[in-house]
Amino acid sequence: MQDHFQTVLKRRLQIEISQNPPRFPWESRVVDYPVELSEANTYPWLVQLRSLSLPTPLPDDILTGLLNRCQELITESLQPGVQLVKAVENLFPDQPQAMDQIAGLVLANATARSSTATRDLTALQAAFPDGYDGANPQQQVTLTMLAAKDILATLTLALTPQQPMQQRHWQTSEGAVAITAQYEMGTPHQIRLAVEMPCASQMTMPTLGQTVSQTSPGVLNLTLSEPIADTTYPVEVHFSGTETAPLTFAIRWSSPA
Repeated sequence: MQDHFQTVLKRRLQIEISQNPPRFPWESRVVDYPVELSEANTYPWLVQLRSLSLPTPLPDDILTGLLNRCQELITESLQPGVQLVKAVENLFPDQPQAMDQIAGLVLANATARSSTATRDLTALQAAFPDGYDGANPQQQVTLTMLAAKDILATLTLALTPQQPMQQRHWQTSEGAVAITAQYEMGTPHQIRLAVEMPCASQMTMPTLGQTVSQTSPGVLNLTLSEPIADTTYPVEVHFSGTETAPLTFAIRWSSPA
């Protein structure tokens, strides 16, 4: 009798809601809000994260947490394996013994994108028929470390005498962000930064205490004079008119030994 009553009540409520949808107090009529657009504007950096080459997609909350953590880690001088462990350890507090081993495997298998790598990725996809949520803890650690490795690599621009220029691209809900860092010899020697932004935006280099901004799409420029060898310089880019935390890149100059 109780189950029958709950079923009837549920059906009645569904009918009432469909005939008289709820409204906010300030609304005079029912409004369909664009959920996707709202989400994209709230966190525009998520577009890049969703396109990572992984055997199976990661949940948005995991991706967002990884990005936030990786942005903290790129300003620290850490070995690659330690970086990966620290990037994911908060997600898997019950897997401390597996962390170092999995990080070593992820780094050992990190190769340039090629047809072989594409075939390997396709083969790995079959190992995750139930996606991230259906993977065992060790598989989840591996997936998040693979994502963290790509995020860390994209956010870090390492300049050397052999490779004095580096470029990175980050897809956003507003369009692509392209950052170029170039080391130039001279007196003084310097690093020139150019960031192409798809909309009104600003760029900040906290080390210099400098911020440049623009009210339309275009290129933001800053110059870092006399960079110190083996020092990391964070560069923050931000879309104007949003409350989203900035996206942080790391510029590092390594001088000859």
